[in-house]
Amino acid sequence: MTSLDRTSFSDRPRQPERLPCGTRFDDLLDQVADDIQPADPEHQASCPHCRATLAELADIWAPVHAVAKEQTPAPDTLTASVMERVVAIATHGWYAVLKDTPGVTRIAAWVVAVIARRAAAGVPGVGQVRDRISPSAAAIADVRAEFDLALPTAGQRTQAAGIGVAGRSVVVAITISAEAGQPLAAVAEEIRKAVIRHVRALTGLDVIEVDVHVADLDGPLDLQPS
Repeated sequence: MTSLDRTSFSDRPRQPERLPCGTRFDDLLDQVADDIQPADPEHQASCPHCRATLAELADIWAPVHAVAKEQTPAPDTLTASVMERVVAIATHGWYAVLKDTPGVTRIAAWVVAVIARRAAAGVPGVGQVRDRISPSAAAIADVRAEFDLALPTAGQRTQAAGIGVAGRSVVVAITISAEAGQPLAAVAEEIRKAVIRHVRALTGLDVIEVDVHVADLDGPLDLQPS
């Protein structure tokens, strides 16, 4: 069985120990790398942060599992590439990370939230998108180029609620009210399409899942007898 040495990874000084939801990053890494059952399956099933991270780690670890099936040693280049990507997502818990030549682009989760909510708001049949559509000046005032463990601010955390980002992977959970009389399943599907289309077009990120929560109806509900 081919494996990678992950001991040095946990000793990196700037590695946040937990995802924004509180889950330990190492637990998810072990789950994917060692193919073990989740410690809290109920939480993972509904958490956008865990689901985005698991999707990205599964993509990162796929070449390692492929080599393991062949029972051949993992090339040094594969080891370096895999661990570089793992460290990148672990140390950017509130940011999506796009590695290109000649640099790296980091996109804040609250920016993805703005795009997703505006996309949802433009779908016919959507009444309101809960929480703020765009961040306040206070929420974005302290965003800087260098990664700082003191960030994000409380306002940024609130703005990014429901957005899980890890590497190139994004999971969106969005809450809306719908106009009364609209077919809710159809509205939810149009929201998914709009969010995926806009996030991909504007950020280049991969939207893995979009959860739509219909929390209320706007306007009178006119039910005709069948």
